[in-house]
Amino acid sequence: MYVWLKSEIMAMPGSDYQVLLAVLIGVFAFLVYYCYGAFRSFRFVDGTATSKIRSAAQGHVELKGLGEWLSGDSITSPFSNSRCVWYHCTIDKRKKSGKRISWSNISDERSGALFRLVDDTGWCIINPDHAQVIPETDITWYGHDADYRLKPPSKAGWLQFNMGSYRFRERLIRPATTLYALGEFSSFQNSPTDEYIARQVDDLVKDWKLQPQRYLAQYDFDNNGVIQKREWQAIRSAARKQVLGILNSQGGEQHLLSAPRDPGLPYILSATVEEDLVARKKLAAWFSVAIAFLVFIAVVILFSLRPPFPS
Repeated sequence: MYVWLKSEIMAMPGSDYQVLLAVLIGVFAFLVYYCYGAFRSFRFVDGTATSKIRSAAQGHVELKGLGEWLSGDSITSPFSNSRCVWYHCTIDKRKKSGKRISWSNISDERSGALFRLVDDTGWCIINPDHAQVIPETDITWYGHDADYRLKPPSKAGWLQFNMGSYRFRERLIRPATTLYALGEFSSFQNSPTDEYIARQVDDLVKDWKLQPQRYLAQYDFDNNGVIQKREWQAIRSAARKQVLGILNSQGGEQHLLSAPRDPGLPYILSATVEEDLVARKKLAAWFSVAIAFLVFIAVVILFSLRPPFPS
């Protein structure tokens, strides 16, 4: 094996050999970076004590409770029309080039609606934007048409054979699901500043822009397919009304969990219990270390067999 490998390496053109080394070194650098992030995330999940909402400190905290809608809200998945507090629905189209088959994404709809986490001391608003979400259900199915309504998912959807040119995936967290949450915790009185309200309005409008047919089409008053200045004013007015409605329906001190300001800190929403989540992250961290070590060994062997720049 060693003799064959050496002969193959020595027979490679110099430029091809240098490209191979560069790719392996790049992969090794990426794996080192990934290992750092994986162990950092594992350390936060495993080492952060669970806080109660009423007594949680301001900053990066871990919470556990039930996911529920905010008062008066109702969130449904656009695929199965299932009631949920969070969804992520995607459609991929099969592409075939010779014997090679690949998938390209043609639709990606992710819920940005606020919901709340409830424990035995109170409740906290959850902003799912930018969170790493581990859902309660994750179903994939296939069809011959991009219209997902022609073949809604079933409980056994993951058992279906890979048939059809379109692949549908629906990920859900349903109401009353036990959630693990790790993120930035902040509290405020029910008299938010204009700056806070403006920021919430901006975030809501950004979410609407991601799904224009679902949220913005109704404001195209002249039906020309373009949202103009007057129509944008109506959109922002509607977004502000929704934000103020949510804030006004909540009395006293309110709590919010959102993405940390420090991008190095994890933001996780998981329907998986903490013990299983820790085990997953630990396995991913050590697996990445093992792969990085193998790539490093491969680079060392290549260098020993054939230096890239012989003197």
